[in-house]
Amino acid sequence: MIRVPSAEIAGRLAAFQALLARSQVDAALVRQNTDLYYFTGTVQDGHLIVPASGRPVFLVRRHAGRAMEESPLRPVTPMKSMKELPPAVFEACGSDELQTLGLELDVLPASTFFFYDEQLFPKQRIMDISGLVRRLRAIKSPWELEMMRGAAAISAKVAEAVPFLLKEGISELELAAELEAVARKNGHLGFSRVRAFNMEVFFGHVLSGPEAATSSYTDAPTGGPGISPAFGQGPGERIIRRGELVSVDVMTNHQGYLNDQTRNFSLGPPSPRLREAYELARQLHHRLRETAKPGAVAGELYDRTWEFVRKAGWEDVFMGVEDARVSFVAHGLGLEVDELPFIARGQTMELREGMTFAFEPKFILPGEGIAGLENTYAVTSDGLESLNTASEDLIVLD
Repeated sequence: MIRVPSAEIAGRLAAFQALLARSQVDAALVRQNTDLYYFTGTVQDGHLIVPASGRPVFLVRRHAGRAMEESPLRPVTPMKSMKELPPAVFEACGSDELQTLGLELDVLPASTFFFYDEQLFPKQRIMDISGLVRRLRAIKSPWELEMMRGAAAISAKVAEAVPFLLKEGISELELAAELEAVARKNGHLGFSRVRAFNMEVFFGHVLSGPEAATSSYTDAPTGGPGISPAFGQGPGERIIRRGELVSVDVMTNHQGYLNDQTRNFSLGPPSPRLREAYELARQLHHRLRETAKPGAVAGELYDRTWEFVRKAGWEDVFMGVEDARVSFVAHGLGLEVDELPFIARGQTMELREGMTFAFEPKFILPGEGIAGLENTYAVTSDGLESLNTASEDLIVLD
């Protein structure tokens, strides 16, 4: 079992405390699982108290013993009652005159917020520290990048398995299940964390033929019909036919860190229009690799991508159609699917070395299908490094 190194945890907490001090937040309470894992190395149910100055304390409700085994952070203190929280916060800060307390207000349920605000800390001003956490997590350390390369290696195994599994008569659902088995056997944890409310992600969108162009509720360029309105996205029960382009869009998880990859396949030659769309997606990746360097502005990269698509005459089917079109071409990736940065309309964030994102130019052709290519990239001092090693060719099988 790989555990987060103590130096990683120490560096992250020190950087977080510096951000709290600059933002005039006396202390932060970290509750969300992803953030707990980032700062402690475990997701045991607890409250991480991070004072702007002083030693962080991890109060754990369930299970303190396992938290001590998995986390290098000390002290880890068992917590039996929420009444123990305020005095523990005051002690960590060295004073009961605490003025401001930071919480992850982007993900904290309203009922929980009111309990903290009205019952536990009625004299303190509650501030949102989610932006500080997200900006900190946007820059990946060398250790984190290695974890993400591990996820990319799983994605490569999935792509390599497709030609051996894609045969006439197989359904999208059957192919997806076989590919998920490949991923699990190679270390995929089986789930992906998403920060946004009501966003749901599973192994992937294995989609084919005209029905692949079916939009869904999820904020993504592709959707698919799924097999039930209860989860209206992803592969369905349709049989994959010859001449159809099969999009294999998978999300793999290695030690909590994600990789997002899309590769396209077909049994026999696909339609010329789908092949042309795929080649355009490859060109967009080539252009991004030339321009996405440290200092590049995310919104400007988005505008350049759309300018190229418009000049090519494909704007009506790029990143969705009509009201189902999304307003981004890339999303940050790491411990969650929707991290910073977003290469999206109007974004002013500049790329920095260590940022990671998934670039997914995709074309949705109603009545025909979908075509696109997706890689997860790391921003380096020289430009972009694709973490994905699987062939970017459109694979045509006999």
